[in-house]
Amino acid sequence: MRRECRRDPATNVVVVAALFVACAALLIEEAYGEEPVTELSNGFTATHSADAPGRFEPFLYATNGVFALGFLRVGKSSLDLAVVHLPSSFPLWRATPARLADWSRPATLSFDGRLVLATGPGAGTVLWSTLNPVGDNVKLLNSSDLVIRLFDERSTPWRSFNSPSDTLVLDQNFTLSSPPLISENRRFALRLGKTYMALYMEFYGGRTRPMYWQHTALMAQPENGTEPPVYGRLDGRGFFGLYLQGGNGNESVDKLAFDTFPRNLTGAFRRMTLDDDGNLRAYYWTDGSKAWTSDYQAISGQCELPTSCGAYGLCAPGESAPQCQCLGNSTTGGTTSPPCAPVETTDLCGAGQMFDVVRRSRVSLAYKERVPFETYKTVAECEASCAADCTCWGALYNGASGYCYLIGFPVETVVYEADDRKVGYFKVRKAQQSAARARTMSPGAAAATVVLSLVLAVAGAYVGYWLWERRRRRRAGGVGMEQELTPRPYRDLKSMDSSSNSFKS
Repeated sequence: MRRECRRDPATNVVVVAALFVACAALLIEEAYGEEPVTELSNGFTATHSADAPGRFEPFLYATNGVFALGFLRVGKSSLDLAVVHLPSSFPLWRATPARLADWSRPATLSFDGRLVLATGPGAGTVLWSTLNPVGDNVKLLNSSDLVIRLFDERSTPWRSFNSPSDTLVLDQNFTLSSPPLISENRRFALRLGKTYMALYMEFYGGRTRPMYWQHTALMAQPENGTEPPVYGRLDGRGFFGLYLQGGNGNESVDKLAFDTFPRNLTGAFRRMTLDDDGNLRAYYWTDGSKAWTSDYQAISGQCELPTSCGAYGLCAPGESAPQCQCLGNSTTGGTTSPPCAPVETTDLCGAGQMFDVVRRSRVSLAYKERVPFETYKTVAECEASCAADCTCWGALYNGASGYCYLIGFPVETVVYEADDRKVGYFKVRKAQQSAARARTMSPGAAAATVVLSLVLAVAGAYVGYWLWERRRRRRAGGVGMEQELTPRPYRDLKSMDSSSNSFKS
């Protein structure tokens, strides 16, 4: 009898974190002795070992021992440069170059006035660098901020806090000029406007960015053209504050309060991360924690997330959990497994682009207020407006108001609403199914396809030769056509008729 041992998830986290820290300590002890390296000077080079036992190779530590900079394995085989929170093994900052390195190949991180991550033979291919800023040393502060400094330590030409990846930490300013927070899967982004913060989907490499969540600073004045823009900062007291930039100091215009804000929980390390499901969440970690504790989420409902059921998915709120099904499925149950359709990477405007149409009633968008709309008297007019526009992927018509919401981006999850007047029209690329089958063909299926092709080629050659030989014999006065017809027993003709009928509907 087979037995399975199931561990508590919290226990797994503790084990992984313990192994992570132990591996980091072993590596640093072997490479540099018992004292951890807390500063990099000009001429420093760290080399990635392709046979490293863990998923993280640290070479620079914060003096508090909580954070480390090193090579991080991303997924199964990619490499990135990252600042990691050691107790939880969570990467707080990543260099995220446009092309990740291969974990199985040599890579180096060097410092000679600037940081350079390179790979390939002799590490000759630069993947990422700090570009123009030049300094004398590199330090990892106890805040997790990676900085390049001059010898006088009064000037900081470059710091990781100014280039976030998917996470903000305590006292890290997020401004209008900051790069956006990009989720690890590169599908979502958090950006700051002059008076608001907003979440966006990223399509076509970021060329199309529909907004699906927005929070406007409560006390900001958008109509005031002279008012400075807002910036955000994560506060240790349990909130994300929005403040006015400029000469007024820390003039607060709004607070996004977390669950622990009324409890006045201090002394915790906090982060705010844009997760891969498109939700912005805040977490905290205290001494003795076994896992990060969720403290805030921008979007509370699962069906309100833009991709909760995947592309062309329909999310129906349920008592215990939301139910997913495909837009093309007329049933009321089921789940989106496998996904209803692959994620689109191009629009429908190219030559020869063809699409099928799916219509569904009782559907809406959770973020329809952020989608452009037009007013029509009939659903047919709404559909025609979208059908004539190659950038439009779908339209949602509300028969009560006449509003026609035009979806100018690939269709993701829509939401079920018990209202027959709400009707959806969706374009589905015709080539998707065949392309998806080709991409997912198994090795066995591919081999069978090759064998079948060879058989057909041989058969075709044989038939061609037979036809040529028959013509040659006829030209030579051989067997006539009447003689080539072979008499067939009646029972065989009957069996042929039955076989043909089997294909009739």
